[in-house]
Amino acid sequence: SLASMGRVQTPTLGFIVDRELEREAHVPIEYHSVHVDSDEVRFNVRFHEKDDACAWTDDSGKHRADRTADTGLAEAAFDALGKAKDIQITSVSEGKTNRNPQPPFTTDTLLRAANSTLGWSVAKTSKMASTLYQSGHVTYIRTDSTRTNAGARETVREHIRSSFGDDHLGPGVLGNDVKKGATNVQDAHEAIRPTRPANTSISGADSDWKKLYGLIWARFAASQMSPSVRERRDLQATVEGIDKALNGTASWRIHPGWEAVYAQYHGDVKTSPPGSPLTEGAVWKIDVSEDNPFMKTDETKPPRRFSESSIIQQMKKAGIGRPSTYVSIVKNLGNKGYVDVEGNSLSPTEKGRTLWLQVVPFFNEQNDTDGLFTPEFTSKMEECLDRI
Repeated sequence: SLASMGRVQTPTLGFIVDRELEREAHVPIEYHSVHVDSDEVRFNVRFHEKDDACAWTDDSGKHRADRTADTGLAEAAFDALGKAKDIQITSVSEGKTNRNPQPPFTTDTLLRAANSTLGWSVAKTSKMASTLYQSGHVTYIRTDSTRTNAGARETVREHIRSSFGDDHLGPGVLGNDVKKGATNVQDAHEAIRPTRPANTSISGADSDWKKLYGLIWARFAASQMSPSVRERRDLQATVEGIDKALNGTASWRIHPGWEAVYAQYHGDVKTSPPGSPLTEGAVWKIDVSEDNPFMKTDETKPPRRFSESSIIQQMKKAGIGRPSTYVSIVKNLGNKGYVDVEGNSLSPTEKGRTLWLQVVPFFNEQNDTDGLFTPEFTSKMEECLDRI
């Protein structure tokens, strides 16, 4: 028996079922890739150009020059690299890469960031965020807005100025930085930010509260900081015995910008160039080991199942659900037996498949336009409720 259907819950289940059908229809494509490391830079053998008859493309039709279906070609390249002692740089292209800070957290971006950065479930993040809000440490946690208070911004900017210097200040990610065309944005509340931005941490609290507060503070502070800057060198090289080029990229950070407050989440960052010359004609040594050079044989993977955080991102993208209901909708799909939650992966049960593939189409046929249980119908309905 089916537990219930809902205008948000059902199309959300639909995303999960449709993804599973995509996975089942996936036909793996085998490929080989060969690489060699030199002075901490990875060089990939470039097997096929886009117009080659043997050019390797993935399921979406994207060309990958570093992959080939030709086993003999890959093995020959691997053997030649195994005999070589060095590679010769044939071209160097200079450039810089800027990474811009993100706007302060909304409900869905906080849930996603805590999942990817701290490894937390959306239920745990929601619980911890509620405690921080109820304790007065952060602003209201159910929000779609990235707007923040001018006084709070100035407080955190003063902290950045005194801690890191004026060169770490940026123009600030202001306003309600939602994607153009986004619907159902609730702007009644500010973004999620520290209520006292001068406090980089909270004392006398549970360690998990401190972790989440630290992430919220860093995201808010970062939104007022300058971009991080990296020097980048795109390198092309040759190796004796291989008629294919090798491509590699050397990159090192020259200005941390907003990443200065994210150091604990980013791990070690390279801040100096390779010791080998970044010039045409330079010879770089290959540090031969069991794993260098390396030949990898693999096959294309089916699209990933949704996780708790990525299904919320999909709901947001489709314009369905609310910041206050994201967590409960995902939880209900599991509690009602429509979805299995295995680790961080959501897959439909037979009951969930039956609901979406057999029951929903009957109800959708009763509606001449979008269908009763579609993301489009739900999005339009929520837009109408907003007007009311």
